[in-house]
Amino acid sequence: MTKTLIFYDERFPYDGVRPSNSWLQQLNDSFEVVNAKQLPEALGNHQFNSYMHLHGPYFPKEAWPDLLAFFKKGHGLLHIGGAPFRKPVHLSEQGEWKIERAQTAYHRQLQIHEVLPVDEAPIEKLAADKKIPVMEGKESLFSVEPTHNLILHVTRFRDRPEENGSSGPMDAHIYPLLKGISQDNREVAAPAVLVENTKGDFVGGRWLLINQIVDDRFWQNGGIEAIAEWATFVRKGVTEIWLKPNYATYEPGDKASITIQIERMVQQTEEWQFDMTITHQSELVWSGSETITATDELEFLRIPVDVPIQKGQYLIECHATSKSGEKRIFTQGFWGNDPDLLQQGSVMEARRDYFWKDGRPFPIVGQTYMTSDVARKFIFMPNVAAWDQDMATMKKAGINFIRTGLWTAWRHMMFIDGHPSEEVLRAIDAFLLTAKKYDIEVTFNFFAFTPIAYEGENPYLDPRSVKAQKRFIRALVARHAETTNVQWDLINEPSMFDPKRFFQGPRSAQDRFEHVAFVKWLQERHESITKLQERWDMTPAELPNFESVKLPEQEEINFDMEDMKRPKQGLRWLDYTLFTMDMHNQWAQELTATIKSITSKQLVTVGQDEALYSQRPTPFFYQEAVDYTTVHSWWLMDQLVWDGIFTKTPFKPNLIQETGIMYVETADSKAKRSEEELRNILERKYAYSFSTGGAGAVQWLWNTNFYMNNTNESNIGALRADGTQKPEADVSYDFGRFIGEIRDLFVDRQLEEVAVVFPYSNDFSNRKFAFDATTKLTRVLAYQMNVPFRAMGEYHLEALEEQPPKLLIVPSAHNFSKEVAEKIFHYVEKNGATLLWTGPLGLDEYWEHSQKLTEQLGDYQLSNVVREEVLTIDGIDYPVSFGDRRIGEVNKEIAGKNTNLVEIAMGKGTLLWSPLPVELNERTNVLIALYQKALGGAGVEAELEWLEGGDLPGIYGRKLTFRDGYLYTFVSEYAVDSLVKIKDPATGKVFQFMLEKERSILFATDKQGRITSSYRNHDIML
Repeated sequence: MTKTLIFYDERFPYDGVRPSNSWLQQLNDSFEVVNAKQLPEALGNHQFNSYMHLHGPYFPKEAWPDLLAFFKKGHGLLHIGGAPFRKPVHLSEQGEWKIERAQTAYHRQLQIHEVLPVDEAPIEKLAADKKIPVMEGKESLFSVEPTHNLILHVTRFRDRPEENGSSGPMDAHIYPLLKGISQDNREVAAPAVLVENTKGDFVGGRWLLINQIVDDRFWQNGGIEAIAEWATFVRKGVTEIWLKPNYATYEPGDKASITIQIERMVQQTEEWQFDMTITHQSELVWSGSETITATDELEFLRIPVDVPIQKGQYLIECHATSKSGEKRIFTQGFWGNDPDLLQQGSVMEARRDYFWKDGRPFPIVGQTYMTSDVARKFIFMPNVAAWDQDMATMKKAGINFIRTGLWTAWRHMMFIDGHPSEEVLRAIDAFLLTAKKYDIEVTFNFFAFTPIAYEGENPYLDPRSVKAQKRFIRALVARHAETTNVQWDLINEPSMFDPKRFFQGPRSAQDRFEHVAFVKWLQERHESITKLQERWDMTPAELPNFESVKLPEQEEINFDMEDMKRPKQGLRWLDYTLFTMDMHNQWAQELTATIKSITSKQLVTVGQDEALYSQRPTPFFYQEAVDYTTVHSWWLMDQLVWDGIFTKTPFKPNLIQETGIMYVETADSKAKRSEEELRNILERKYAYSFSTGGAGAVQWLWNTNFYMNNTNESNIGALRADGTQKPEADVSYDFGRFIGEIRDLFVDRQLEEVAVVFPYSNDFSNRKFAFDATTKLTRVLAYQMNVPFRAMGEYHLEALEEQPPKLLIVPSAHNFSKEVAEKIFHYVEKNGATLLWTGPLGLDEYWEHSQKLTEQLGDYQLSNVVREEVLTIDGIDYPVSFGDRRIGEVNKEIAGKNTNLVEIAMGKGTLLWSPLPVELNERTNVLIALYQKALGGAGVEAELEWLEGGDLPGIYGRKLTFRDGYLYTFVSEYAVDSLVKIKDPATGKVFQFMLEKERSILFATDKQGRITSSYRNHDIML
């Protein structure tokens, strides 16, 4: 007979109420209690096949190798009392137990990467899971206590090693056995979870982990009996069971079949009975029972369902009972195809700033979603019931938009070019039908990082590759030409061109198609080889003709002033980067045209990350190929306003299409941020998404995806791996309610009076300062001065005439397109605007210096800066400091003997010129003075009058003006709760509130200043 080994030692550290000897003596012969000294030897005894740990985070360090070996035999674990295997304990020289500091090294060997504390405050009651009813009737054993969130890393390989977005083997599954339920009936914690190891090192092992302390309530009210029951449960080991229909969607009149597959992960057999029901629109239409004997070989049972399928959703519920009494409930489902449902309502349309649907504004509060059970495999292992449950929860939260699709495994949808999988396409049909049931909009993503090339050489330029991609896309889009809740995302976070070197900026694939395209592009841009030789600083021998051009590699470019050990030619980098932008657009336009040839109304986009500072396709360039632009605000935590502003193009909406919080660790390998800190960061990201004129925000990700060999992904998600909601899920609920209430406000947004030109020539060059200059400007202008502004791209100034700003700023650009500069000067002369230009004015895009505007400015020369400069504004000298490497990196221009701010008339307008690149200096006082001068001269009016709080660091606030009212957004990046008091000049109303540290306040009013709604129902004093 196999037995359970219990580790309990009266002298060993313990949290909570200890079990008494009399309680332990009630255990029967199938248990044996050992102390710390006896534990290592006992773990090697073959009579034990499960282990019970009563000491919570504390364990004997000496016994760890034996514990790990025990679990690798597939034996069971019952853990009680807090974070598992977190604090090793060893004997001191004095013979006393010494608790070491909390460590991650031990539980990481059990595929638990980290264990985060979970606050008990939101928990009102505890409830047992119904699908695995191990805790049913035992809820009263537990009090509401702080508990823990297990961050799993159970996948150590890729299904598709060559694909960056690949998922991996599902070696373990986690289930919440006991759930903490909040006042509004949300599942917000899982004090007890089950981990079932179905593959890998721990295959067969069942681990039941109670991750909170227990007290007298547990020991005096049946805890011993419960322990005996749970020990029997974990001793049995894992039986893996899957319930699947053979398709996720059927045509009306078809008949479904169900497959049950079962396998014991230990060498034992057991009989199981399966009692199944199928409901159609909640009405029972079929029931059946089957019996299968589970062995250690995979068994299949296919069950025909003799019911003609009708339109609508079918849900399957299967009650599985083993001969020994173990019970589980499995749910699945499928659809009877319902084109009428999919065609209800109108297609979402893109206007200048916001989306519209069914005749109303449609500001987005969204989620990226795959599924809660199999993550990125959801299209290949569809579960309509899981989707239905998750989407019902999202709908309740106010989520109106899902981003989904394929990040990997494209060959599974179309293994052979031109021959898509009907099974996969039917799964996508079912997904869209389920979303439509809940009136949720879906963006479906096709490719990721670089598109699949199939048998071609270059994923963007080889006609064979592009043609295959079009077939891939047509296979799905053609099925949904009339569907009203879908739009298409061509590619997630594209890089050009080399599939093996993504996220690195332009990287050549060094193939014939790219070379031919580059040569052609250069001929069209430069016309003569003589011009190209001059602009690239190359001799006729080095560059005799266009055909001799070589595709550049980054290693051949002098990106740094100290990169001079061997000669490099960097001037060509601007052209190559511009070329990659155009080739991405060409590719996107081709695929967009394919979609539009099938369905002209459905929207198309490209889902891009913070590529603006990495010389990869960015919204101002690719906006011409799509219906709206996107940004994924991830790593640039200090530049969230910049993220939103410099990706919003003048004529199309910009969606913050992925936002979330990357996992970061401390030096001792622990999570750096708490769950509450993560919520606050996400809340700020949502607030900034709307305040910068964005069309909404979409979180990455609803369900944590721990089936990737990537611990970053194991940490990201509104829901934990166990399926319960983190505090950051509050952001979806709170914004979902608030934005839903003010949806109709988003009409005719008033544009900002200040526009900043992003200097792409510099950003795409081999000496780029554009990111540093524009982020410094943003931090000063938008935060310190609370002045809102919008952006335009250097090569995309079509909106200047239609959307004329009063103040136009070109910040510390250095090299800048000569043609575009002339266009800007002409605009200022004609429209009477003020132009603020900082830094060198005479450098063209290829770093050639010439003197522009000599009639107005006289003679000026390019020069180096010194450590401490001075800019004189209206007779006041402001220090300008260029420290560290900036002394050597940047330039100024000298006009006369002094570096005064130059102010001259330019036609109807005014030019303010700082010969110093002030945005690249260390000080902010000079920037504030300069911007105040420009704002005043341009007649820019303040949106808000700050009476209190405006001078505090890290306090951001602005007002969006709409046709029928206003939206106010305030964000704290400050360590102290702050009183904010502002007056709105438009209404004369004064608003006062306490802005909690690291939190956000938003509220809306009508045109008279009457508050119509507030985020989180926060009290705003009038």
